[in-house]
Amino acid sequence: MLSYVFCLVRSDRQPTMRRIGEGMPGGRDLRAIAAGERLWAIVQSVPEADYGEVTLARGLQNLDWVGARAIAHERVIESFLAARALLPMQLFTLFTSDDRVLQHVRSNGARIRRILKRIENNVEWGLRLTFDEKATRAQLSKRPVRSGTEFLARKRDVLGINRTRLQAAKVSANRVYKSMSRLATAAQRRTSLERAAPGSRLLLDAAYLVPTAKSRAFRSAARQQTRDLRAGGITVSLTGPWPPYNFIQ
Repeated sequence: MLSYVFCLVRSDRQPTMRRIGEGMPGGRDLRAIAAGERLWAIVQSVPEADYGEVTLARGLQNLDWVGARAIAHERVIESFLAARALLPMQLFTLFTSDDRVLQHVRSNGARIRRILKRIENNVEWGLRLTFDEKATRAQLSKRPVRSGTEFLARKRDVLGINRTRLQAAKVSANRVYKSMSRLATAAQRRTSLERAAPGSRLLLDAAYLVPTAKSRAFRSAARQQTRDLRAGGITVSLTGPWPPYNFIQ
C-alpha cells in the first residue's frame, strides 16, 4: 500500500474524519497523522497496483480516470476549509509509507511554515470578468433594416460600439481588480490567461487571499463593485471560498 496525501492541516486538535466520504477510489483508512507544531497530514492508504508508477502513467492518459480522482481529491481537501490553515497537496502526491510522509514534512519544514504563516485564517476567492460581445451584437441586431445600406451601417455601428465598449470594459476590469485587492491579504492577476489568445475577451482572471472572517464582506463588496458592469456587456463570475491554491507557491 502507498500513502496518498491530500493536504496538511493546522489545528489545535486532531481533525475528525467523519462526514468526509470515502476519499480516493480504492483507498481505505482515511486518517490524520501528527506532523508536529499543531500540524496534521491527511493521508489515505491506496493500493500500489492502482496508484503505482506504471498504472498512474497509464491512468493519466484517461480523462475519465483522472477526473474521478481529481473530484475525490478536491472533496477531501475542501472538507477542511474551516481549519486554521489548509495547505492542499497536488493531485497524486504519493509516498511509500506514512514515515516517508513525515520525513518529507520535516525536510521541508521551513518552507511549509512560511506558507502556513501566509495563508493561516485565509481562504481564496476567484473573480472573472468577461466581455460578452455576442450579447452586444444581438442587442443591436434586433434593430430592423430595410436596405443594404442600412445593413452595412448597422454592421459598422456594431463594430464601433463593440470596440468602444471593450475598451471601457478593460478600464472597468482594472478598476475592479485594484479596488478588490485593497480588501484582500494578497491578490494575483493571471494576465497570461487573459492574453492567452489574440482577441481574447477575458478581461480579468484574479485570485484573492481573503481573511476567513471577512469573506462575507468581501463577497458583498465584489457584488457592489460589479453590479453595473452587466449593462456594459460584462459577464461576472465570483467563486469561493476555496482552499488557497494560488497562494502556496
